[in-house]
Amino acid sequence: MKMKKIKARRKVREPRFCFKTMSEVDVLDDGYKWRKYGQKVVKNTQHPRSYYRCTQDNCRVKKRVERLAEDPRMVITTYEGRHIHSPSHDLEEMCVTCPCLLLL
Repeated sequence: MKMKKIKARRKVREPRFCFKTMSEVDVLDDGYKWRKYGQKVVKNTQHPRSYYRCTQDNCRVKKRVERLAEDPRMVITTYEGRHIHSPSHDLEEMCVTCPCLLLL
């Protein structure tokens, strides 16, 4: 009985982008639609980390949202990957009805 050699494929790492924002809400509107798929307690902090996936078909972008342990007013949002589509039209429609959102 011969054993076949199996080549291990390396997973290509997606680019990551991280933003710190001072906010009272955890999830900020970035123009894309997200589905929450998990949450876990992080060591040495009382605030959980939340995990999201983009809802667009075939888009593999993930988002991680957590509060900074040293300053709970700060929200850290980390994106992994690049969107293969433009932002949802909901944000554009909101800007027409409420021009103040353009200042964000």
